[in-house]
Amino acid sequence: MKELYQQVDNFLRQGTSVALATIVESKGSTPREVGAKMIIQELGQILGTVGGGCGENQVWQDALRVLQEGHPRFSCVDLTGEINENTATNCGGIMDIFIDSFRPKAPAGGGTVPEEIVRVVLDAYERREPAVLAIVLGSNGTGAIGAGCKVVITESQGVLGWPGDPSITEPLARAALSVLKAGRSRRIKVALADGVTTLDVFFELLIPPAEMVIVGAGHIARPLCQIAKVMGFEVTVIDDRANFANKSRFPEADRIIVGNIEETVGKLPIGPSTHIVLVTRGHQMDQASLLRVIGSRAAYIGMIGSKRRVGAVFIYLKEHGISPELIKKVYAPIGIDIGAETPDEIAVAIMAEVIKLRRQGRAVSLSEGRKRPFQDRLESNSV
Repeated sequence: MKELYQQVDNFLRQGTSVALATIVESKGSTPREVGAKMIIQELGQILGTVGGGCGENQVWQDALRVLQEGHPRFSCVDLTGEINENTATNCGGIMDIFIDSFRPKAPAGGGTVPEEIVRVVLDAYERREPAVLAIVLGSNGTGAIGAGCKVVITESQGVLGWPGDPSITEPLARAALSVLKAGRSRRIKVALADGVTTLDVFFELLIPPAEMVIVGAGHIARPLCQIAKVMGFEVTVIDDRANFANKSRFPEADRIIVGNIEETVGKLPIGPSTHIVLVTRGHQMDQASLLRVIGSRAAYIGMIGSKRRVGAVFIYLKEHGISPELIKKVYAPIGIDIGAETPDEIAVAIMAEVIKLRRQGRAVSLSEGRKRPFQDRLESNSV
């Protein structure tokens, strides 16, 4: 979903208006899920899909009307007609699709107000913090809030992007936090404090894409970057050597950062979708980087090294006040026990461990062989 919002932002920066069609509710069997989107550019170009076929053509036509008239609207795609060999659809459900327009900043002297909410959405993605975009679809009241009003809500920063009335934003924030907890986008009727007004709101869950941060651009990093991209991760590669960390060696990487490793790692935005792999050329770099991230919200922290090297790093961490509970979070030695020896095989073992964690698999990690005895010693203060 991040990519579609980036596309909207690109169009706006180029001075092009677009419509954004979002499935806000569905019933029965439908070709796309709630939250699926399609961009319709003012010249008719489309990006993304809400299901294809005749239904999508209907949405496309409705979107062009929205761009012409400037007002959001619903497009109801009904696929419940009898299915036979002559029909173009193989689904039998109904989709409610909300279509709204996004317009670039008007020149001085008047015109359409710019849609700053797109930037707020992208900023939330960049911070790697789960967020919710609340889109008002309609209201039974006659107040100032109308269809198309939007606000972003995060757990740590609250309401962003709309300096609205607290009597409106506070009920929206409460509903948004329930959506964050449930982990799925949904349409909700939100009652306001006046006891009269009810808002029809679509709460879109904004989950940052899974990210892999590879610290160290050596031989293992190259195949690991390739595999992570195949698995759908955004990949960041960090090293202090420009002849190692560059686009010719890592053409698939989303970001390549050359600089002091410890300082760079310490400045990274790390969230619950971040997976950190420490594969530097020396244990001193690993332990310095580990100190920077071990208390973060990262989903995974793994470090390469022999049991002896790992043990030395963990002793160093304990001496620097890191609790046994935090040390337990580190997967080291890194990877699944598949007998890996070559850089390519080690990269597979590392990615397998990440998948194991994400899917709650049962494969045996190499770190499990050292964790229990070593952590028993950590907790008993005998190291």
